[in-house]
Amino acid sequence: MEHENQEILRRLDKIQIDINFIKNNMIDADYVLTDEERNELEEARKEYERGETTSLEDFEKEMELIHKHK
Repeated sequence: MEHENQEILRRLDKIQIDINFIKNNMIDADYVLTDEERNELEEARKEYERGETTSLEDFEKEMELIHKHK
């Protein structure tokens, strides 16, 4: 019985080592782009390069004007 317990503990230790390795090497799903997200990002970059984007500051000013007129 003691031998079986030691074997179980040895296996649990190995499992814990494997789990720690997996946790330390997992890719965070929030950092992986889907094909759709990758296409949207590429389109946004092209719009930015063409000067078709609005700065956050200009957008906020525009929103303030819209809310003042309501």
